[in-house]
Amino acid sequence: MNLNGKVAVVTGSSSGIGLELCRLLTAKEARVFGLSRRESRVDHPGFHWLQTDVAKQEEVDSAFDAIFGKHEQVDLLVNNAGFGVFGDVETIAPETWNRLIGTNLTAMFLCTRKTVPGMKAARKGMIVNVVSIAGKRGFKGGSAYCASKFGVNGFSEALMEELREYGIRVCSINPGSTGTEFFSHAGIEPKKLMNAVDVAALILSLIELPDDMLPDQMVVRPM
Repeated sequence: MNLNGKVAVVTGSSSGIGLELCRLLTAKEARVFGLSRRESRVDHPGFHWLQTDVAKQEEVDSAFDAIFGKHEQVDLLVNNAGFGVFGDVETIAPETWNRLIGTNLTAMFLCTRKTVPGMKAARKGMIVNVVSIAGKRGFKGGSAYCASKFGVNGFSEALMEELREYGIRVCSINPGSTGTEFFSHAGIEPKKLMNAVDVAALILSLIELPDDMLPDQMVVRPM
């Protein structure tokens, strides 16, 4: 995809991979909308922040109403918002489980359903779902988080088959441990970390592949 002038939406844009990707996309002269609860600080005239809790349908609908008020369609959607909760299954409160699934999985559905009609009409577009290596294998204390990420990979694979005939590319990327705010909030200290800028640059390279190439799934982890 040639990003010059394209309309991109990035969720979880206030920090980490999402923030770095917004900076890279605007440097390519894309018109970028960042959706997050906290302010996204990107110093570029092509960036617009929309305060949005992507787990809430009414807020997602309002954000996309604002976007579609300015542009006919979204060319690129990056579903990146997410957080982690870890611990033995009996210690996880149902409301915490619901909030986790809402942010990590349901939000992707809510945002995707708003962008797909325009992409279908144009018969082109790309959806990138930022998942996790935890969506490929389970681990102790990760029942809630792994459930959400396995769900995202299932959603992505089905979506790829559903939209491929319309010229819409769906890609899921499963990063290992990355240096973001995630681990400070999760209370986990991984032995090795990738740089969020490097992971964002990898995602950008997948987006910029020719439109007739479909990067389906990728796993990347620290050496």
